[in-house]
Amino acid sequence: MGFKRKGSRVEVGRAGRLQRGPLSAPCKVLDVSETGVKIESRLFVKIGDALQLLIELDHGKTLSCSLQVVHVRSPKVGAKITSISPEDKERLAHILDDHVQSSFSRR
Repeated sequence: MGFKRKGSRVEVGRAGRLQRGPLSAPCKVLDVSETGVKIESRLFVKIGDALQLLIELDHGKTLSCSLQVVHVRSPKVGAKITSISPEDKERLAHILDDHVQSSFSRR
């Protein structure tokens, strides 16, 4: 099995909402990278499905992006980010940067 991941993943454990067409369900965002996410949800999805993800951040902010499912091992789903606004991309970069900073400060 090849190593496909480009960026490192950061565990976040954030609440979110997953949407596939008219269907919507709560989810837990387990980890994120610049290019993808791992989610836990009861929403039925299959490889190739297009989804919308809304992640709840601190101070009432949210991060929204479009995903494509690349791996399913129910209830966990791996998906690549297919579309994200510049503002949300910046928020995602802050999440990743904050994690790097805190992991170095713990040493």
